[in-house]
Amino acid sequence: MNETLETESRYQFQKLIDALCETLDEDPDFELSRAYLESNRFQDAVSVLESLKDRKPEAMEIYPLLGLSYLNTDRANEAIDHFLVAMCHNPQESYLYWCMGDAMFKTARFPQAIAYYKRSVELEPGNILPLNKMAQAFFDMGRMEDAVEILTEAIRLDSTLPELWSSLGWALIHLGRYVEAVGPLEQALSARPNDIQTIKSLGLASFALGRKDASLDAYQKALALNPIDEEALFGMGILYVSSGNLKCAHRNYDKLLSMKSDLAEDLYAKILERNELRMA
Repeated sequence: MNETLETESRYQFQKLIDALCETLDEDPDFELSRAYLESNRFQDAVSVLESLKDRKPEAMEIYPLLGLSYLNTDRANEAIDHFLVAMCHNPQESYLYWCMGDAMFKTARFPQAIAYYKRSVELEPGNILPLNKMAQAFFDMGRMEDAVEILTEAIRLDSTLPELWSSLGWALIHLGRYVEAVGPLEQALSARPNDIQTIKSLGLASFALGRKDASLDAYQKALALNPIDEEALFGMGILYVSSGNLKCAHRNYDKLLSMKSDLAEDLYAKILERNELRMA
């Protein structure tokens, strides 16, 4: 799946910062913590907000900000503790459930993450960001059909985000629904033609459909963007093997071997297998 939508963290920060403004705008530590958050200096934000919490433990607006700061310093358990306090204080705020879902996601508690994302969507219908994260959680659980269903719903609400189309295409590939995957991947690339992950996905889908020219074109584009992309080198190597071009396949194997890539051994096995078929 693709990375979290680019607007997600900024949306969360603004929600939380606006809440903090309501009661703490006159405290000098507030402006400092706000500056740290807006510049992604999360560890510094933790230090200032913890000091602020020690002085004003009754200020509930501090807790979600601390939760998000801990979340972004890979301290998900501390984040969960603070989000729980915030949710008890304000159980109808959709973004708190979304944040809690992210914390559960980071600790690989995917069923719990999905439950929190669902609650966030119930409280704020039409918000595609927790829907996208819900799809990622389903994906990581191996529940591809559920991921496709959620992504389709998100695209129905907003069809302009290439991340959703790319994720849908990738989920369909994992289901072996290659024909259906091509359209979403091409839709994603129409908005972001240099998205290398989507390009590689299209190369894989095209190869599975026997469209070798389209697959080769996709992998060539990916390698033009990053000549040492292991997946693109491997994918093109497999394409060469299937076409009987073992000289070029060996060349890609040599590149992967020089990079100490784990994919080198897999490609070499395919080359040997093809050689044995030719000799039989």
